[in-house]
Amino acid sequence: MAMERTTVVGVFHNREDAEHAIDELHRLGFHDEEIGFAVRGGDHTTTTTTEKASDTGSGALSGAIAGAGIGGFIAAAASLLIPGFGPVIAGGILATLLGGAAVGAAAGGVLGALVGLGVPEEEARYYESEFNEGRIIVTVKAGNRFSEARDVLYRHGAYDVENRGGLAGRTAGTGATVSRLGGWDDVSPRMRERFQGRHGTSGSRWEDFEPHYRYGYEMSSDDRFRDRNFDDIEMDLRREHLSWGQRSGHQWKDTDWDMHRDDIRDAWDEGRGTRRAA
Repeated sequence: MAMERTTVVGVFHNREDAEHAIDELHRLGFHDEEIGFAVRGGDHTTTTTTEKASDTGSGALSGAIAGAGIGGFIAAAASLLIPGFGPVIAGGILATLLGGAAVGAAAGGVLGALVGLGVPEEEARYYESEFNEGRIIVTVKAGNRFSEARDVLYRHGAYDVENRGGLAGRTAGTGATVSRLGGWDDVSPRMRERFQGRHGTSGSRWEDFEPHYRYGYEMSSDDRFRDRNFDDIEMDLRREHLSWGQRSGHQWKDTDWDMHRDDIRDAWDEGRGTRRAA
């Protein structure tokens, strides 16, 4: 009988997506001691200024990290020195595990920490390789909320051992292949070009439209909607649009859906691989 999964692992390409995911986990009631965060020390996706780890392998991040727009959980991360590997920035349960001499020295650093959280060794080796490439690792000790926590990480652009490199390969209700190659940051340049083609002469700013495009793109692979067509669930998406905006810190009104519907649909089609001609 297969062992029930209780620890979720997500791989992120950038710090902002990881932070948004952690913020949502907190809003859903997950605690700091259930969440872990780790990235190779000095990685540009996390910060440009860190303090060197102390001789004992621990040390606080530079105060400059808090002024870089990084949320509380990641800003409070510690800079660790793992024997035989080097500096690692970690927070939450991963900081605790990586900071232990037994794990850092004997059990293989990140690999040992993940195995200690109950991740099968073969999968842990995959995450270790992603970590070594500079990716950000987020873990959640989710217990019986495994699917809920995994969906949060997916929504914010994470991938895992089952969806390596993104959510490529999922089949939408239209029969199209979903393409999420590493999250929003990878697709946003294409969507910005689409924005320019549609709104470029109106004086509109991409910064004002980008969250709506991102919403449509993320919803295209949300488990609640992935096997359904846009037209059939438009009212559901419209209601979720307000909730998503609130969670993301935007003061959207119901009428914003009418203004941005075509942009949201465009990003949805991009995520589903069914993009229509402009």
